[in-house]
Amino acid sequence: MKFPTYAFFRAVAVLSLLVALAGCAGLQGPEEPGKPSAAARDQRWAEADAAWQAGRHEQSRNLYSQLMTQRSLPQDLKLLAIKRSALSALFMADYKAALSGIEAWGAADPAAVSGWEWNYRYAQALTGLGQDDRAREHLTRLIQENRVPWLVQAEAAIDLFMRYAKSADAARGVQIVSEVRRRGTDPAALGKMEEYLAKNLGSLPDPALAKCDALVSEAILNTFPYSLIAMERARRDALTRPDKRPWLRELVDRLSRMSDLADKTLPQRIMNQGLDSLAASSLAPAAQAQAVAPSGHSVAVLLPLGGQFREFGGKVVKGIHAGQAELTQAGTPVEVTVIDVTQPDWLTRLQNLPPEITLVGGPMHRISLQELQNAGAIPGGRIFLVFMPTLGETLHEGVEAWRFFSSPKDEIDALLNLSLGSFGIRHYGLLRPEDRYGQAMGELFALETARLGGQVTATSIYNPADATGWDVAVQQMLQQAEAGGGFGAVFIPDDWNRSDGILPYFFHNNVQDLLIMGPQLWTEALSRAAATKSTINIQNYRLAVCPGAWWPESEAPATRELVRLMHAEGQQPADFWVALGYDFIRMAALAGPLSPGASPGDVSARLAQAAASMQWSMAPLSYDAAGQVHQSMFLFRPSVAGPVPLDPEGFRERLNTIRSRGAAPGAAPESESAYAAPREEQIGLPLLPGDQDAAGEGVPLAPASPGGPWGSMPAPAQAPAAASPVPQAQPAPQAPVPAHQPTL
Repeated sequence: MKFPTYAFFRAVAVLSLLVALAGCAGLQGPEEPGKPSAAARDQRWAEADAAWQAGRHEQSRNLYSQLMTQRSLPQDLKLLAIKRSALSALFMADYKAALSGIEAWGAADPAAVSGWEWNYRYAQALTGLGQDDRAREHLTRLIQENRVPWLVQAEAAIDLFMRYAKSADAARGVQIVSEVRRRGTDPAALGKMEEYLAKNLGSLPDPALAKCDALVSEAILNTFPYSLIAMERARRDALTRPDKRPWLRELVDRLSRMSDLADKTLPQRIMNQGLDSLAASSLAPAAQAQAVAPSGHSVAVLLPLGGQFREFGGKVVKGIHAGQAELTQAGTPVEVTVIDVTQPDWLTRLQNLPPEITLVGGPMHRISLQELQNAGAIPGGRIFLVFMPTLGETLHEGVEAWRFFSSPKDEIDALLNLSLGSFGIRHYGLLRPEDRYGQAMGELFALETARLGGQVTATSIYNPADATGWDVAVQQMLQQAEAGGGFGAVFIPDDWNRSDGILPYFFHNNVQDLLIMGPQLWTEALSRAAATKSTINIQNYRLAVCPGAWWPESEAPATRELVRLMHAEGQQPADFWVALGYDFIRMAALAGPLSPGASPGDVSARLAQAAASMQWSMAPLSYDAAGQVHQSMFLFRPSVAGPVPLDPEGFRERLNTIRSRGAAPGAAPESESAYAAPREEQIGLPLLPGDQDAAGEGVPLAPASPGGPWGSMPAPAQAPAAASPVPQAQPAPQAPVPAHQPTL
């Protein structure tokens, strides 16, 4: 499609207007005096407006799309419906429909094409479609053709600056804003441009800001935009390094006296009030009418930014920043106060938050949660969305606090929905380690299996530190199975390395047709192995499944957008923790400000509504009427390429093929080559995605990295070599760590 021109929009607008006038005059006639308007007669207008204000964009798009076709519709309502239908599609990340709708909006309202909002949304839709070059071309044309007001050109220049800064071409971005500013003459408009740029610099990632700051020298420090770049660098340094605060004060004094800023009060305002009081663009005043949440919405998060869990907390912050930037671009900014729980004054900072901050994300560690309780903050006047799998025994979920995280029950439910619900397996084996994690997961598995109509018919416990007893534990469970009628699946709630050493004992005992179910720990270990290009003993896992909360290759629009944002900003690839922060801030925006006096039922209802409206990047969360959260986890199967999304029907076919073929006495597990295409055709096993990447027998996974926000499982001793003809078990890591699943 060619780039739309002003002539095109005017021509289509005239045609649309003539058709509309003809319809009004020739078909419907004028509205009768005293007769309710079309909008008043049609309840869908009220429903559409309510959906729009609440951020239910799919509903608002559908309703406005229906309403804008009414023949007797006044022009102002028609334009409103066209605009909101287009922007609803944009906020849903349906960029193709959004682009078409925005073009229709411009054709129906040529005046909008001269404003910043239309041009900004048009560039957003192009970017969402992966057409960044066209978006930059459009914004550049706005500046070069000089057909729109100067402040619109200034905002286009700032948008271009941000795009170039994030793509490692900061010099080009600086050149553009400098050139546009030189053309400005109105001091008030110049001050607006300075404020907009200062606010946008606040959302620039540290690596991008560092590249901008490298362009600043003493000779040009007082000139725009270098003065504001230096100001933002000094502001960030002063937040985390007290020794840098004198330099911030000195810089503010200098810029207030000697810079070429039109608004010389701006540096002082930034130092005293931060960036909260600044506007990011001319869209900010209109945020109430367009937003997922009202403008000015503020939340806080409690995260570990120091100590052994700083990596996890830092990733959540990166996800929050990505979500903030997206919300700001959508005209719905949310301010976030990040409180580092590893600092001694963190509880004081929490208590001193402004009263309008009622929603707090975190903490993500049980010790911090206990400190909140001891300080009387929970229960208290604020609403906490905790990043943990459980609130412990002393807090009631959905009453005193809420969670924003998966639970062990979510993992088990995902496995049972497949095995019991889809495959019809009713009898299960449970093989678990003799530790707290194994006991808790085993008990929960037995309870959930019974609740859903299944039965654990065989249970065996092994010493995780003594590999010489693992074969005996497997044999004992198989003997129970013979007496109790057998079982079709086995659940092994243990870390990957030990499980990898235990599974060969099933094959050694001629059991090769079990559905093997592991916890989320397996998925995370597989992801780490894929990242480090470690291979696995794939022959152990031809019938294995494990759950997970993050899938980077998901086709979900929010997942694709997060992956794109992290790549565009030169960040590490998105993972679960980044997605957690990204989804948290966007759901906080959907939930909107929550009253400190809201009842638990009201809070739960608001969270349920927001979660149902969310475009999730991680596995979707949902809240029930009692405020209990559930995550619909993905299911994966192990492969040489890491965790691969499970194809239930293909997996069922493989399971049935293996069971119908049976296992010959003493047969060894199939080798990796059994999953190559030629061999699959020979033995009749269905080929599943990821199998074709196999390249010979693998080696065990590397041990998991240490650390985990909830504390580690008890560190097992190094296991001696197994006295058995099966492959030697791998020693368990000293501190097996769930990258996101805690111990219980």
